[in-house]
Amino acid sequence: MPKFSAPGLLAIGLLAMLPLHQQAQADTLAEDKAKVGFIFNFTKYTEWPNSVMSEKELRLCSLSPQPLSGRLGALQGQQVQGRPIQLRLSAHTAEWPHCHVLFIAAEDTQRLDNVLKTITRYPVLSISDAPDFAEAGGIIGLHLRDGRIRFVINQGAARQAGIKLSSQLLKLAEKVLP
Repeated sequence: MPKFSAPGLLAIGLLAMLPLHQQAQADTLAEDKAKVGFIFNFTKYTEWPNSVMSEKELRLCSLSPQPLSGRLGALQGQQVQGRPIQLRLSAHTAEWPHCHVLFIAAEDTQRLDNVLKTITRYPVLSISDAPDFAEAGGIIGLHLRDGRIRFVINQGAARQAGIKLSSQLLKLAEKVLP
């Protein structure tokens, strides 16, 4: 039986884990890309108050500088409801009420209470992939189940924000909270 030194065993262990790490990273990138697609489609099926939609652009904000593995940047300039998406990354507290959509990444959950308290009375579509986001008062919570992206809608939070979500979107939700 061959003998391996401690550094040799460590190297073999790291090499054995490499394909798993690469696969996990590829899965994460694919998942993040799918989430970006969901966010884009949510904007198509959301109705904001006329006073807000008189603006020339649709502002999609994020707390993070590189949300969803940087994939959210693909939405910059895309057209939604006749308006180009203007992406604002690392949005500051004062900007949140002026966003049409605010994405809160799971890694920003320590700020979640503050974010929701700040935007709750503004027409901001809040979306997050943080666990139990909709149950915590956010509007749309994304999660992975059985290898597919699913979402939960908090209809009460949407109403409080003055936002209407289409019945088609509500039908596709895994769960709709009253």
